[in-house]
Amino acid sequence: MPSFKWYQPHRLPVDIHPDTSKVLPFDQYDLVIVSFSGGKDSLACILHILELGIPTEKIELWHQAVDGRPGVDPRFFDWPCTESYCKAVAKALGITLRFQWREGGYEREINKVNAALAPASFELPDGTIGSAGGHGIPNTRLKFPAAVADLRTRWCSAILKIDVSTAAVNNDPRLKDANVLVVSGERRQESNNRARYAKVDEHKSTTQKRRVDQWRAIIDWREEQVWEIIERWRVRPHPAYYLGWGRVSCLPCIFGNPDQWASVKSIDPELFEKILGYEHQFGRTIQQGGDIEHLAAKGRSFVPDDRRMIRLALSEDYPDSMILVPENQSSTRSTVRGSI
Repeated sequence: MPSFKWYQPHRLPVDIHPDTSKVLPFDQYDLVIVSFSGGKDSLACILHILELGIPTEKIELWHQAVDGRPGVDPRFFDWPCTESYCKAVAKALGITLRFQWREGGYEREINKVNAALAPASFELPDGTIGSAGGHGIPNTRLKFPAAVADLRTRWCSAILKIDVSTAAVNNDPRLKDANVLVVSGERRQESNNRARYAKVDEHKSTTQKRRVDQWRAIIDWREEQVWEIIERWRVRPHPAYYLGWGRVSCLPCIFGNPDQWASVKSIDPELFEKILGYEHQFGRTIQQGGDIEHLAAKGRSFVPDDRRMIRLALSEDYPDSMILVPENQSSTRSTVRGSI
């Protein structure tokens, strides 16, 4: 059974950004949005605010689907199980889940030729789909995002997640003059860049009529605390963790090291070859120094020999019945592989 602990020294930088807002008493918010990737940190955020007493009817989980419209656009970079895993978590906890996406998703964006940025779309409570944008200046990409910290060139996070969520807040009719709390799961321990984040910021969708606060609710938590709250609530983490991944974002990540690319190749060789083909087609590699075949050849797969877990991770149907660990089982870590 793989370990779920990747501890790093917890040192605070001296230049932490100051807070630009403050969290109001929770009953003063009309809506609390949790940015839910399906990963351990955003899951811990959900459980944490439930323990703080925020009622489920005031909470919505928002998931930005990086490959486009769920159930319509084909999967590309995301884990196939992620959307159904998020649905299973929401159902088990009795919380509403809403999806947002950039039309055409990741694959459309890397193949863009003299075209404007695609519209952002988002689910609304009445069952309709809202839309915003799509009228910008045309440009051409024909390349993957740059593996750098700057979101202007590492555009996948900004264009497929952050800006899509902001567009949904800005254009959801319910939120025109609402007080909104956006909860996200960044932690200082994750990187030097995130270590400098403020705990509470005024969200960029704030207007004269609408207050939106962004609260990084677990920014000072250690990874150990994240796993502890998940175990306390007996929620099974995303299948990717059982396969050796330390974080859950996309299945392949542009920042992936040789071992990660070797692992992608071992569990999804078809996806690996598709990405490699795009590198050759574009004449640009994801990372400097060689294509992903070259990277994978230098690495070693860390994926355990567990075909059932691999099938689950690559399936688009995560069973609702699996999301909670039964009372008679002792640990989310020790039981999942034997329970599928």
